Amino acid sequence: MSDPRATNGGSRRAIRPMAKDFDYESLFNALSSTIPSSILIVDGSLAVLMANRNFLEKSRGTLSAIQGLNLQEVLPAAFRDIPLDQQIRETMRTGQPLLRQKMTYRAPGISLRVYSYSIRRLQFDIHDAHAALLVMDDITDLLSLSEEVRKTQLHLASIVESAGDLIISTDARGTILTWNTAAEKATGYSLHQALGISLAALIAEPQNLEVVRYYREIDSIDQRFNADWPVTCADGTVIPISWHLSPMTGRDGNISGVVIVGRNLVEQRAMEAQMQQAEKLAALGLVIGGIAHEIRNPLGVSSAAAQLLRRGLGKPELLLECVEKVIGGINRASLIVDSLLRFARPGRIQETTKVDVLSMLHNALMLVSSEAAPGTSVHWDTAGLPSTVYAEGVQNLLELVMINLITNAFQAMPDGGTLSILVRSDDDILIAVHNTGPGLSREQLAKVFDPFFTLKKDSRRSGLGLFVSHSIVQQHGGTIAVQSSGESGTTFSVCLPKAKAALNN
Repeated sequence: MSDPRATNGGSRRAIRPMAKDFDYESLFNALSSTIPSSILIVDGSLAVLMANRNFLEKSRGTLSAIQGLNLQEVLPAAFRDIPLDQQIRETMRTGQPLLRQKMTYRAPGISLRVYSYSIRRLQFDIHDAHAALLVMDDITDLLSLSEEVRKTQLHLASIVESAGDLIISTDARGTILTWNTAAEKATGYSLHQALGISLAALIAEPQNLEVVRYYREIDSIDQRFNADWPVTCADGTVIPISWHLSPMTGRDGNISGVVIVGRNLVEQRAMEAQMQQAEKLAALGLVIGGIAHEIRNPLGVSSAAAQLLRRGLGKPELLLECVEKVIGGINRASLIVDSLLRFARPGRIQETTKVDVLSMLHNALMLVSSEAAPGTSVHWDTAGLPSTVYAEGVQNLLELVMINLITNAFQAMPDGGTLSILVRSDDDILIAVHNTGPGLSREQLAKVFDPFFTLKKDSRRSGLGLFVSHSIVQQHGGTIAVQSSGESGTTFSVCLPKAKAALNN
């Protein structure tokens, strides 16, 4: 009959008992000295047979002093409330180990300590002489650290759950792993519904393809990635979400997942729309108020003149003057309406001709030269220009733009100064009109092209000059800009398309 201690098939030898004269103490000391636990071996009567160095150092004793003593005499008094003797005897009787039990220890002047202990049965020889191995570990610091970790985890979880933004995480392939309360409220998908599905499945088309591309190329994408991907909610509606994605790396340095924070833009877009509407209404109110004011003036003059005509005054000179005022008031009101219509219908002008830019500028300067204060000089900068430079446009309209710019420049220098006119011709034609008068503030620069905005106190000025000029330049396919500072005055720059024939040349 085969030895029952042999392995199946008899491929291993039976385990033989150690010789009685084997140096158990040396083996125990060699093994236990490398273990950071306190270890005791007791016999069947609970007398101490062995103790390792860790236990002796903590108990401040020697092996010779405790050998043969009962376990309860060796352990601190604080441990005596624990039924260790019963547990050890039960383990030796059944052979069933007792693992990872807890006991507390509080010595005078020392804070509470927590120990974990385990008991195993030992068999020394073939005569079934039993002993027990008691292993004790101080786990106070470990428990404290675990509690701190648990508190930190709960704190972080609370932050994630109470956040107003959508906070989710995915694995490296885009499968959703976590889904916070804000994500549930915004999308209508519960945590149970969202877990395990692909993030791309929740993103509306065609942006869902961008999500797929992101995870496919995740190793080569920047650590922080921002994107606006709309989400299809559980009820079928689509909401705009701004996402911030941050990959997570594992211990091996490879990307293990992605933390994603999403901001619901529904309220933000609604607020922006309300602000835009409010700005439009404010601008409309400004325009209506300006129109009413500007048209009321010529209508008032016309009305007064018409009343004089109705009285039938006999003086021919007065009658003629009244008629001229009526006609002038009507023409002024008509001009304001035409200017507003031109701004309201900013379509590009179709019927254009070649406009001689230098001739146009000289004509405009001549027409408004009376606006210049004494001591005002004009400086021309046309370096490198041919004798004629042609723009594509309507002569009268472009001349009106230059009249407005030069007039404003003269009026900005009431005590005299220098008006500089620069012309350059490249792919387009650049005209810059600069004055050395006081500059404009940032607030004034922001309103300079607004209708009825003016710094002049002259009641003859409607505040529509730059407003109309801006519209005319845009209708010609050009641009107009302004720059100003307190030291160098103000510069208006107009860029116009070059005449087609000039381009062909």
